[in-house]
Amino acid sequence: MARPLPTRSNKLTAEERLLEKKAEELRRMEAELEQRLKMLPARMEAKKARTKARLKIQAQTAVPAISLNGARPRAARPIEKRRPLPARELQNARIKSLVLFLILATLVILLWRAIP
Repeated sequence: MARPLPTRSNKLTAEERLLEKKAEELRRMEAELEQRLKMLPARMEAKKARTKARLKIQAQTAVPAISLNGARPRAARPIEKRRPLPARELQNARIKSLVLFLILATLVILLWRAIP
C-alpha cells in the first residue's frame, strides 16, 4: 500500500513546532544575556575595588623600602659567624686546588697540541 503524502497542515505544524523551539531557545539566551549585562557593572566595580586595595597594600609595603634607601628591615635572627677553617684543612684545600689546576692545565695543553 502506498504511503499517504503528508498534508500541508502537518508540515506547517512540524515547522511551527521547530520555530517555536528555536524562539524559546532565543528567549532563554536573551534572558541569560540580560542577566549577565545587569551583573557586569557590579563585577567591574568589585574588580576595581580589589585592584585598588592591592595597589594600596603594595604602596604601604614599599614605603619602608623607599624611606630606608632600599633596605628592608630583616627579621630578628641570631647572627651566625662562620667558623674559620683550621690551618691543616686550609692547607689541604690549597693543595687540592693546585692539583686540580695542574690537571686542567695539562688537559688544555694536550688538546692544544692535538688540534691541527
